[in-house]
Amino acid sequence: MTPSIRAWLWRALALLTAAMLCACSNRTPSVSIPTAAVGTRLAAMQVVNRGLGAMPRTLDPSLSTDVPGQEVIDDLFEGLTTLDAAGKIVPGVARSWQTSPDGKTWVFHLRPDARWSNGDPVTAQDFVYAWRREVDPKTAAQYAEALSPIVNALAIATGKAPVASLGATAIDPLTLQVNLNAPTPYFLAVLADNYFQPLNPAAIERYGESWTRPGHMISDGPFELEGMVIGDRITLVKNPYYWDAAHVHLSRVVYYPLNNESAQLDRYLAGNLQFTDGFPASQYHWLKRHLGSQVMTGPYFGTVMLAFNVTEPPFAHNRDLRLALSMAIDRKILAEKLGQGLPRPAYQLIPPLAGYDPPVPAWARWSAAQRHAEARRLYAAAGYSAAHPLHIELDYPTSPSERDFFDALAAMWRINLGADVEPYNEEFRVLQQDEALHKTKFFWDAWIGDFPDPFTFLQLFETNFQQNNGGYSNPAFDALIERATRQTDLAARYRYFEKAEALLNADAPYIAISFYSTTNLVKPYLKGVEQNIEGRNLSRYMYILRHTGD
Repeated sequence: MTPSIRAWLWRALALLTAAMLCACSNRTPSVSIPTAAVGTRLAAMQVVNRGLGAMPRTLDPSLSTDVPGQEVIDDLFEGLTTLDAAGKIVPGVARSWQTSPDGKTWVFHLRPDARWSNGDPVTAQDFVYAWRREVDPKTAAQYAEALSPIVNALAIATGKAPVASLGATAIDPLTLQVNLNAPTPYFLAVLADNYFQPLNPAAIERYGESWTRPGHMISDGPFELEGMVIGDRITLVKNPYYWDAAHVHLSRVVYYPLNNESAQLDRYLAGNLQFTDGFPASQYHWLKRHLGSQVMTGPYFGTVMLAFNVTEPPFAHNRDLRLALSMAIDRKILAEKLGQGLPRPAYQLIPPLAGYDPPVPAWARWSAAQRHAEARRLYAAAGYSAAHPLHIELDYPTSPSERDFFDALAAMWRINLGADVEPYNEEFRVLQQDEALHKTKFFWDAWIGDFPDPFTFLQLFETNFQQNNGGYSNPAFDALIERATRQTDLAARYRYFEKAEALLNADAPYIAISFYSTTNLVKPYLKGVEQNIEGRNLSRYMYILRHTGD
């Protein structure tokens, strides 16, 4: 391709991106901007309507693997530890704990006043029951590996050890002992995730798979499930038996699943939502001008990426093709033009983390011309050309606000490589299922870290990890992860993880696109909400002040 044609195509891409941005920016809401006069005393009615990015696949803590599910489960259940409003780890059902000098044995002391929503006490055996259920192969939990720090958890999950051998023991009703394979720096953090929350055995044994329905569910968190209409709303009411109920102000929380961020924005401006879990990036500057501090953004410990099924053509044994597709993407254009500067361009898997030195690929610092030239060379080496272009479908979750993003990606591949990539949208839960069944070849992927440690991301590419949806397998990578998890020194642990990520980047089984930012809209009279890197805003801390207007 001649330089003049190349320059013309590059200008065409810039014009296309600008046109997309203009089209998005012109879709500003037509309603008047709401205003509210806010007082200092609590409002008489303490009800919050929250936007939710999608309908959760399940509200079963053992089976949930999506962010919308985690948001609702955070209100329904509580683990040994929990999060404060700023996202920091604080005591939950456990009022205190001790650990052995070698960091491998933990003893947790439960609160005597911790109660289930039916008034029964929460016991240490309820945790043992839940954790055994998570790793039991019969449960088929997609994230049983979350419990891998605990003795025998992986052996049980893979059918090599009996469920009863899990390293968690109820010494008495209020004392739980946990034995770990090795010191685990993030252990207290991971205990706040849904996989580690207790379950009420009586409810599950009585109702089986339907135990998560309203009227059947028994939970131990600040709220209990009152109603659920698939695709419409999930209604929670305050749990009067919660140990800290005196400090929970909200009487009701209603979640509205809306996978269209523009719909969340419209409802927010109309006064039907007090909190959104997102808004269209194209509206960011408009929102800041008109809503000011109601727009809440900040770093989010998550990565947007694309993944390949490396077990099937055209990506199996074709690292050159995978790397060519990655190098042909202009991430800064996507972040600055379509993302309005909210996402941060990503060239590696793990978001910024204190003490961790990410192995950013050398080509990330090249000029666009250099990257595109190398991408074309790799594309040709992989066996593709203008006469024989790549034809592939890119599957992504249904979201009208994301279509421009995927169209821009397709345009970059078409212009920079001559590849024909067709974006295809699927309902979120359907795409999740297809990924788990390895039905997709090239697909949108994303991961929000469950705890502040590289392992929460790198585990996605371990050979036997159940959510390794692309089928990547490299014994050298697995060995580095194993060595890292055995380290007692945090710096040494991170150095092994850095080597593992560098190897992963060289193999290119995924394409990093950007690091997430939190994007919330919060009414000025809704308090108790703080931006945090976990992006988890528990309703137990929220309250409404008296106000006029909206």
